[in-house]
Amino acid sequence: MRRRRVAWLVVAVLVVAGIATAAAFRPEVRSVLRDGAETVTGWGTRLRDLAATLPQAEAEERALTGESASMLLIVGEAEAAAFALVSSGPSGPPAVTVLPQDLLVSVPGFGEYRFGEAMAFDGAELVALAVMNEFGVRIDHTVVLAPGSFAAAFPSPISIDLAVPFFVDDGGAVVRQLPAGESVVDPVLLEELLVTAGAGDAFEWIQRQGAVWRSVLAEVVAQPAVADAIVGTSGTAAADLLVTVAGAEDAVVATLPVEGADDGGARSALVTVRDRIDGFVAERFGHLLLRPEGRPQIEILNGNGRIGSTRAVADILIRHGFRLVRTDNADSFDYTDTLVIAQGEGAEATAREIVELLGHGLLFLEVRAPSAIVDASIILGTDVPTGEG
Repeated sequence: MRRRRVAWLVVAVLVVAGIATAAAFRPEVRSVLRDGAETVTGWGTRLRDLAATLPQAEAEERALTGESASMLLIVGEAEAAAFALVSSGPSGPPAVTVLPQDLLVSVPGFGEYRFGEAMAFDGAELVALAVMNEFGVRIDHTVVLAPGSFAAAFPSPISIDLAVPFFVDDGGAVVRQLPAGESVVDPVLLEELLVTAGAGDAFEWIQRQGAVWRSVLAEVVAQPAVADAIVGTSGTAAADLLVTVAGAEDAVVATLPVEGADDGGARSALVTVRDRIDGFVAERFGHLLLRPEGRPQIEILNGNGRIGSTRAVADILIRHGFRLVRTDNADSFDYTDTLVIAQGEGAEATAREIVELLGHGLLFLEVRAPSAIVDASIILGTDVPTGEG
């Protein structure tokens, strides 16, 4: 793709001046977050209007017009990390969707955990697999920014508008704080605002992350090279996706429809609002769906006692649009052949597809007492060695 650098000084000045009027995560929005999705729109159109009188820009040259693309952006590490899904396609608006760190999801091979815990278990690849499994969407790029790398992508302080104050409380002493409203912050503090829970609740953290991503996109509009600095060695295709979303007139910053839950952790967990999440995914990520016609639900049981075999099989099936709802041990570790059990006659085609994808397995049909939860059960035998599918 052709590249040329354009002087963005005029746009930069206009963007900084216009940030104060950009749509923000206001305090009253918190109740909406508790009920479902919180979306911020309109700011992209205003930024484009400001630049309308300028010559064709680098951002327009790099736009992925009509292309379906996605990127999982992870900033930080483990319990101090932020997650966002960047997407653009022929349907649905270009978007940065905040994936809350405290969202409970089915983590393949482990069970129900938060995104942050999945990151601690097995890094970014497991998080990406959990996102694909939870929402049934394709992820084209996974970009991980180690602590400090996000801040290093910005050459100068950045304007941000916070809905609520941010402060970090260390044993009763406030060690870092920032008032509500518009501020110009050092990039190091911008990264802290993104990855640090602070003293507020999970919904305030989500709001703050949305504010950070809006500031990031405004900066990319002003300086497309910032997208290259953020993505780094992950390649120009991922950077072009970020440029595309930043410059789109109908771009949105949103979060999933979530509500509070109690999983016994120190912080309140979040879960998706079940009667809204399917519609949200279809609207935002319809062009990324792995299996638009519906996702068969499966369980994978370890019948060989080998660590890693469950994960390897899960990886194959999730990427082909199956939804893994349960992983566990089988009744014994003495299975030599992998069994694929169709839970009812209506699930026989699903079970046959699984056998074909795995390349082995004995097909069985359960008709007397089929599961009401899953369409197929897979019991792994010793014919599925660790790390192979």
